[in-house]
Amino acid sequence: MWPGEGPEPAEGPGEEGNTPEPRWKLRSECHARQFFEAALELRGQGQLVDMTVMAGTQWYQAHGVVLAAVSAFFCQRLVCGAAGEVDVSPLATPRGWEAVLDFAYTGAFTAMPGTAGELVAAAQALGAPRVVEICRRMGDGLEGPEGRSPDEEQWETLQGMEELFRAGVGCDLALTTEGETFRAHRVALSCGCEYFRAMFCSGMREARQGADPLPTLMAPTDLRLLLPFAYSGTVAGSWAELLGAAETALQYQASGLLALCLEALQRALSPARSLDLLAFARAYDLRSLGTAAQAYALANFDGVARCPGFPALPLAELLALLGSDELYVASEVEAFEAALRWLDADRTCRLPHAEAILARVRFSLMGTWELRRVRAADLLAPPGRLYQLLVAAVADEGPCRVRTPAAALVICGGEGLAPSLATRRPTRELWFAHRFRSGVGLVKQVEWRRLGQFPDGPRFRHAAAVLGNMLYVLGGKHYYGVRDTLATAFRPCSPLPAPLCGHAACTLDGAIYVSGGCDGSSECRTWLLRLCPGGPSAQLAPMLEERAGHIMEALGERLYVAGGLRWHDGGYTDQLACEVYSPGPDAWVRLSPLPQAHVGGASAVLQGELYVLGGYSQETYRDTHLVHAYQPAQGRWLMLGTLPQACADLRACVLLLPPALRGDPACLMPPHGTRQPLAPPHRMGTLPPTEWGTPLSPTWDKNPASDIPL
Repeated sequence: MWPGEGPEPAEGPGEEGNTPEPRWKLRSECHARQFFEAALELRGQGQLVDMTVMAGTQWYQAHGVVLAAVSAFFCQRLVCGAAGEVDVSPLATPRGWEAVLDFAYTGAFTAMPGTAGELVAAAQALGAPRVVEICRRMGDGLEGPEGRSPDEEQWETLQGMEELFRAGVGCDLALTTEGETFRAHRVALSCGCEYFRAMFCSGMREARQGADPLPTLMAPTDLRLLLPFAYSGTVAGSWAELLGAAETALQYQASGLLALCLEALQRALSPARSLDLLAFARAYDLRSLGTAAQAYALANFDGVARCPGFPALPLAELLALLGSDELYVASEVEAFEAALRWLDADRTCRLPHAEAILARVRFSLMGTWELRRVRAADLLAPPGRLYQLLVAAVADEGPCRVRTPAAALVICGGEGLAPSLATRRPTRELWFAHRFRSGVGLVKQVEWRRLGQFPDGPRFRHAAAVLGNMLYVLGGKHYYGVRDTLATAFRPCSPLPAPLCGHAACTLDGAIYVSGGCDGSSECRTWLLRLCPGGPSAQLAPMLEERAGHIMEALGERLYVAGGLRWHDGGYTDQLACEVYSPGPDAWVRLSPLPQAHVGGASAVLQGELYVLGGYSQETYRDTHLVHAYQPAQGRWLMLGTLPQACADLRACVLLLPPALRGDPACLMPPHGTRQPLAPPHRMGTLPPTEWGTPLSPTWDKNPASDIPL
């Protein structure tokens, strides 16, 4: 549903003040169906009908503008202002007329075999060319036609109504406000907006208004938004304009417009926008929207805390953010500095709340150098109540929860060196990244915890996907035998154009994309394929570089491809080049290259960044334990830390871990005296993999594609 069309250039500064803010044109894909469902209901109730049609001996009530959108005969009557009663018996049989009538409201019709000629004659006489075409495709046997679906036909009819609206044909309503007059069709507004339906169908005086213009208190800007949406199901604008459109939709009960805007607003969140959306959700008591905005603010807290609007955050929401276990901060100092920034914005009025705010900062999670930075703040200078609060928090004998975001990076299976370094072996382990931490100097660390293991032994060169927060592990190999390849369960879809291995796949907007890989001649390919389940495949613009053993992920409505192998001078070598694909223009653009080879590595998208984990180098034949992340906003790669062990041919994904797993006793910190976790998340490379973390024992079913229900 979003975006209907890609972002368009906008005038004026963007969020950062130096780039244009993008504009979107959005369309609610269910609008036409819902529109005509409402029209059928109104017709059944005899509401707003302005056309009475006689066919044979029977009378039918209908809405003139709906009929005019599919029939030239009724369109001409609207142009001449000849609504009311009309006898179509000389033009069509009752069965032929009913076919046109049903088609006008549903986009389809049913008929008995042997009646095609009768229906065609009626449709031709009434000037309904789309009905004529459908009948001719169906033939005398009246089997299902190969053409547009009823849903597509409804959109075509709605477009015809919009053209009549633009031309002012058949408009039976005139609204005046602030010296401007807006003309439309009552039935169209009633089907597209609950506010107008209540106005015209519930016995209010507006329903009995004659031909004179109807004064309204609605602003012209609101009418310019609601009227076109009723006919088209579309809305266009920048993020700020969509927020205003959502407010208008709430005020005038336009549920379709509201749903469209809210989905778009959530899909285009940024740190500053999340604060606006939090305020909007609070003002209108939209709890699900507030939950989504808060989840984004928790996952991107560092950027949120640096926004100009952060000091205006209400106290209750600040306390909720700082007190959440899901707050994502690289160091607890970030939480403290954010609290200090909020207090300093108005220290005189906010100082009485300082104790409640700082009580939600987890000082026990800080190291010595971090506590020194905290002590340097004049707000916590001794003596004083806030300084005593700091001392009490650090010296507290009770455990302190480690902050753990709900979305966790998970790696599963793979193949690497055994602890003896003498052989290679596959693994059956699953791990999740508990925390990303900053170490001494430029060193970064990842705290890994063991999530569980495959129920049927080790697995590598497999595929992994998440659907409905369920992890599906498909295919792969248990070991290195030729006949050891595992079977997988999959949907029927179009086959690949040639045998492939080492290719990458991901999903975007309901379609499967496959890139690169090696064919039967062992050459690396550049192609990109789109497979639609149940539909034909399509070959899209090829990549700029050939590659196999690479990764591909969908991020921000685009496909990112990185790493792998390429064929050079008679042999394979590392491919470090990266590129991004945009479906709209069907084009690729180069990105910053990978800092290090990740052939056969894993990948995942977490918090708006592309993670590449493990793999090996074809040039050195060494596995890597490094974790790199690409930041699209900055256009750069960062080294975030290491895996529990060097590993290749593994897979990764992102799962929402329940609080029972994220908040287990192993995630609690001990008293200040020891400064060690109860179940230590060790530094990478210091212990064999079997000693890492605490098993969380996920459950598996017995299907070929096993899953972890979370």
